[in-house]
Amino acid sequence: MTAIPARQTATDGPIQDYIRALLRRSLEERTARHESIRKVEAAGHRVIDGGQIGENAWEITDWRTGELIEKGTGGYEAYDATCERLDPAGMWILIDNVGDEEDRPLVEHDGIPASLAEALQDWLGWAGTTDGDVARFVGWPVKKVGRHREST
Repeated sequence: MTAIPARQTATDGPIQDYIRALLRRSLEERTARHESIRKVEAAGHRVIDGGQIGENAWEITDWRTGELIEKGTGGYEAYDATCERLDPAGMWILIDNVGDEEDRPLVEHDGIPASLAEALQDWLGWAGTTDGDVARFVGWPVKKVGRHREST
């Protein structure tokens, strides 16, 4: 069997434009979320994480430090009761409830089938997709791609 040589791809085209737009959106959303977190913490709130970790088990952690605040069993009722007991002033905010105040339009994928656009989104999110792979494909420096793809 003979191999079919791959052509060198340019870094300009609808697919590369779409991936760059996804990268810019990722950075924009993360920046907005960090600003929201800063604001709620400045207002005296504690940002927490946690919830159900098993069929009946739950935990509450400090989002910023990862400190375990409390853990237990008893489902949602026990979790809610513990939150009320430990935070009677209602100053805790679950991280999932921070930073979603703005609805941003979807990134358009002109000239790309919707199924391919979805696959490209998945590709950007896969752990095996390196910043170097993305950088070579879109023509950006690796560090710039890394800043746009950070997960926190």
